[in-house]
Amino acid sequence: MVSKSPFLKALSKESTTRIPLYCTGYPEIEFIDNYIRLYNLKTSNTNSILYSKDYSIIKQMGFDAISLWDFRREKVDFTLKNYEKVDGWGRIYRDDWYSWDGVFKNEKIIKDWELLKLPSKEKLKILRNFLKKRDDDLEYVISLPGLFEKTWQSMGFHYFAKCLKNNLKLIKTVIEYFYNYLHELIIQLQSVGAYSFIIADDLGYKNRTFIPKEIWIKFFYDKYKHIVDLIHKNKNYIILHSDGYISDMIETFIDLKFDAIQSLESNAGVDIFALFKKFKNQICFIGNLDISLLTFGTPKQVEDYVIKLIRKALKYDSSLVVSPTQHINSKCRPVNVNAFIETAKIFK
Repeated sequence: MVSKSPFLKALSKESTTRIPLYCTGYPEIEFIDNYIRLYNLKTSNTNSILYSKDYSIIKQMGFDAISLWDFRREKVDFTLKNYEKVDGWGRIYRDDWYSWDGVFKNEKIIKDWELLKLPSKEKLKILRNFLKKRDDDLEYVISLPGLFEKTWQSMGFHYFAKCLKNNLKLIKTVIEYFYNYLHELIIQLQSVGAYSFIIADDLGYKNRTFIPKEIWIKFFYDKYKHIVDLIHKNKNYIILHSDGYISDMIETFIDLKFDAIQSLESNAGVDIFALFKKFKNQICFIGNLDISLLTFGTPKQVEDYVIKLIRKALKYDSSLVVSPTQHINSKCRPVNVNAFIETAKIFK
C-alpha cells in the first residue's frame, strides 16, 4: 500500500476526491452474465480470476472494493446421526439451507468438535498468490465469521434463548470456542497479505435487534475489543456487517473502534440520515442502497436516492461508501446497478 485508495481513505475517515463504491461479494453468475452482455465488458484478465470468478469484471463495473467469502474455513459438510447435514459451524441443514437449529447442546460436543477447520495451507497459498499478483487497484476485503451469529446458529436460536436464562456457562463456552477460532484465522490471513476484513454478524430483525443491547455487550463486547485491537495492531482495517435494525448499536461499534459499519438497511428501520447527523465522521457508513430498490425500482429512482445519500453525507461531513445492503442477486436489474455506480462516480 504505497498510497491509500479512496476506499481505504473512507475507512480512515479521511476526505476523498469521490465517494467510493463497495460490492458485498461476487454477484450471482446470472446477474454477471446479463451485465457483461448489456455493457460489453471483457473477461480476459487471468490474474484477476479466483475460484472461477473474474474480479476484473467487478473493477470494470466501477467498484473500488469487494469482499471475498472463500477463506472463512476449509469447507467440508458432514452427515451426522439424526441430521440431514451439518456444516463445520455446527449448523443443521434442512434441504439446501441451514435451519435455525444447531448441534452445540452441551460442553462435551464443543470439546470434541473437530469439524471446523481453518483454511488449508494450499488455500492460504492461493489467497497469497492472488493478492500478490493482482494488477488492478480493486481492494479485497476478507470476510470473517461473526461471534454472535455463529454462537446462536451452532446452538439453535431457541436453545440459545433458553440458555440465556438457565445456562450462561454454555453460551460463554461456545463464544470462547469461536473467538479462539476467529483469532487464529485472522493471524493466518494476515500472514498471507490480507489487510482489510469484514466480520459478518447479523444482529437485527426489522425495527429491533435479535437480543437486547445490554446482553450483547455483556457477552460480546470484550471479545470484539480484542479482535479489533488485533487487526489494528498491524494497521489493518475492520468493518462490521449486520443486516437488520442496528441503529441503537452504532455508538457501541464506535466505542469498539470498528472502522466502518456495512449494510444499514432502510427497510429494516435504519435511518442513515439521522445517523449522519448524530455521529458525523466517527465511523464510516457503507451501504444503505436496498436490494429491493435495485430489483424493483427504476434507474431514475436509484439515481435520485444515491444523490440524496451523498448530499446528506457531505452535509454532515460523514464518511460514506455507497454499496448495496446485501448480495447482488440474479433478480437485481443491471440497469439499476449501473445507475447507482455511474451516479456515485460522477457526483460533484
